[in-house]
Amino acid sequence: DKNALILIDELDLLLHDEALKKLIDVISTHAEDKNKQIIFTTHREMVTTLSDKINIRHVVNIQGRSYSFEETKPDAINRLTGKSTTPIEIYVEDDLAVAIINKICSSLKASRYVKIFKFGAASNAFTLLASTLIRGDNLSDKLYILDGDKYSTENEKKAALDKVFTGTESRTYELKAAAEGKIKQFNLPNGVKPEQYIHYLITNVPLDGLGGEYLEIIEAARDIRVELDAHNYISNILTKLGIDRPSGLTRVMDLASRHPEWHQYVSEVTDWLQPVVSDLMERLPENDTVDIT
Repeated sequence: DKNALILIDELDLLLHDEALKKLIDVISTHAEDKNKQIIFTTHREMVTTLSDKINIRHVVNIQGRSYSFEETKPDAINRLTGKSTTPIEIYVEDDLAVAIINKICSSLKASRYVKIFKFGAASNAFTLLASTLIRGDNLSDKLYILDGDKYSTENEKKAALDKVFTGTESRTYELKAAAEGKIKQFNLPNGVKPEQYIHYLITNVPLDGLGGEYLEIIEAARDIRVELDAHNYISNILTKLGIDRPSGLTRVMDLASRHPEWHQYVSEVTDWLQPVVSDLMERLPENDTVDIT
């Protein structure tokens, strides 16, 4: 009864989670004792927590072909449960920054992995980062982004961190060191506000191939010369066109992203986000070209 291969279909049938867990414990022990390989199928999400006992493979059919993935990625959880998971958390100042992040995520096919939070004033980013570190939370999937018009230099960021991490204990110095470099920003020209720069981008974007929905935004933007309140550079465009703010900001960022300077403007965010998202995506074998997105 040794050195056998056993195949079991739908191991979880009629079993609740605790019973299934106990059954897998028994099967795992038996397989090791008898030198057997036991392969079973299941749709139960709970088994993803038992990687210390079983080798998990996710099998999916894509356009008539079956693929096996070794790692439990968010897409695998979605297939098991029907629920989307958003493992990446991005924290920004306001709704303008939300629209920028949404555009970046869309261009990277990362929207389904990202949840965005607003923290308000720029100084709150440092408080939020400090509280996250003090709790001992994992920072590898969290990004804190400033608009770029405040705390734009590393010295200014360091001074802001000194205000939220006070004391002379070794723990304080360790937290400060861990916090350095964790706050990113959009790359604004010196002395320019975010709304003012976005206005510059959309009024100087190449016109070739643009549809009417973009041209009307450009025309409205070009009617705006100088605003004492920088927020009005964008708000007045949306008001003039009668577009609700969320939809309007999406269209504005779609347009702004066509300007050659856009990539430099968002480069700190893109450089951080791209490898994180890439690690979350399921990859087909290199010789296959099926698009799973």
